[in-house]
Amino acid sequence: MTSDPSADPGSALLTAVDADDWAEAVRLLDLHWSVLISTHRAALQEAVNRLPQEVLVQHPRLVLAAEYLRRLSGAPTTTRFRGAPFPGPPVSLMDALAQLTSHAAIARADGRLGEASEAVREARAMLDEASALAREQLAQGLPDLQLQWGLVWEYVGDADRAVHEYVEAYDSAMVVGNEMVKVTAAASASFIHALAGRGIQARIWLDKVPPEGEWWFSRAALPAVFAATLLLVDEFRLDEARATLARADLSQHPERWPFHKLLAAMTVPGPDAAFELLAQIDGSSAALPDRVTKQGTTGAVIAVARSILQSAAGHPAESRATLNSFEADRDTLAGQTLLCARAAAEARLGNYTSASRIVSPLHGHALDAPRTTITVLAVRAASELRAGDTDSAAEQFARAAALSTTHDSFYALSLLPREDLEQLVARRPDALPEPIVRRILDRAQPATIDPFLRLSSKELEVLAAVLVTDSSADAAARLYVSVNTVKTHLSSIYRKTGVNSKAALGELAVRFGAHPGV
Repeated sequence: MTSDPSADPGSALLTAVDADDWAEAVRLLDLHWSVLISTHRAALQEAVNRLPQEVLVQHPRLVLAAEYLRRLSGAPTTTRFRGAPFPGPPVSLMDALAQLTSHAAIARADGRLGEASEAVREARAMLDEASALAREQLAQGLPDLQLQWGLVWEYVGDADRAVHEYVEAYDSAMVVGNEMVKVTAAASASFIHALAGRGIQARIWLDKVPPEGEWWFSRAALPAVFAATLLLVDEFRLDEARATLARADLSQHPERWPFHKLLAAMTVPGPDAAFELLAQIDGSSAALPDRVTKQGTTGAVIAVARSILQSAAGHPAESRATLNSFEADRDTLAGQTLLCARAAAEARLGNYTSASRIVSPLHGHALDAPRTTITVLAVRAASELRAGDTDSAAEQFARAAALSTTHDSFYALSLLPREDLEQLVARRPDALPEPIVRRILDRAQPATIDPFLRLSSKELEVLAAVLVTDSSADAAARLYVSVNTVKTHLSSIYRKTGVNSKAALGELAVRFGAHPGV
């Protein structure tokens, strides 16, 4: 029996299910999936849940559809996506794509990013090789799949591939009227552009997200809330940024919490709030597998957020150590973001040689990521300023300022020590508008010079030995040198670090990460 073409798709679907007309029910699901998921969730969920086992075996993708709907609707689910049992081998191209996409989503949620990306590559290759007729038959379900492919690439850290899939998902959703995917894809593309510092493109995609929508809207628009918050942060409109971030509803998409905490860290009002956020991050991280928090975008975002908060709480060495504990891939946006934060942390500690060395390889990798390029230019400007090459420093700063102005992306400049920014602005007062300069200087932190950078390699050896032994004699025995040699070096260490006792030296070493026993 074929349903009345004029009937409401949700009503027609339930009529077919009530009549046990499973062939018609499957036909309606394939024909109206986009409209059903966007505006007839209850009917769609009821119909999918009532499909008998024999129908699921014939159309395996519908098992995955049921799990997909459960997660979208906020029903009780596993703490992270673990998929659903596949009832049999794929019967159609859509079945095969759905199975690969589900496998990719499971692997992504579990931190197996290599496995996830391989599944997405295979799915994309199958789609690209499909005939025009086959692609037309996939039209209703394709936007949801492409959206998941974009999410995999986003978490892997490949921003370009992620944006490509989100744009493809947006276009596919436009064709079939899938409003949910259209909004999610636009919001996600906007956020990635904002993360990269591409403020112009971020605003273009943000304008495609409506102010309200159906049952799915708070989940779909969450990346748009993040994008809007980050754009405000980049202009140092921090009160507005905090108010915007407060609209984020993580209950519908809890795995997005690392991005929420990163933005909260970027807008943190003071040390007390920083400590509270650090506790929240540590608590949330404990619930995830180590591999999730140690790689990809999630790992980089958590590390950068913790580092910002540790610095705001007055622990610059811990901030640096957090960034150094993560292995960053400079070919990914996530890796570039972390390396830029690492370089800025070294600059604030006075280690300009290390800061310059960190950003040097990024210059050729960041042409499409203004945020990275701005940081690279700013760090190089500060390093050259400290080296006495003031003309080159002023030129590098002017280039960073010009790029920041083009994209309204000024946050990266505030990562430099305040003293360096004041000198650079004084040398190029025309580079930035005065109101922006005031905002940058208000947000920038003063330098906290690591006193142990002044020590020679031999003095560092003596320092380590003194801090883990009970006496100068024990330290001398450990190093196979005379007691007088230890005392001579120790006297120099006291003078260079500005302390005059072993206890004070130990406390200082702990603060700056130079204590071998901590």
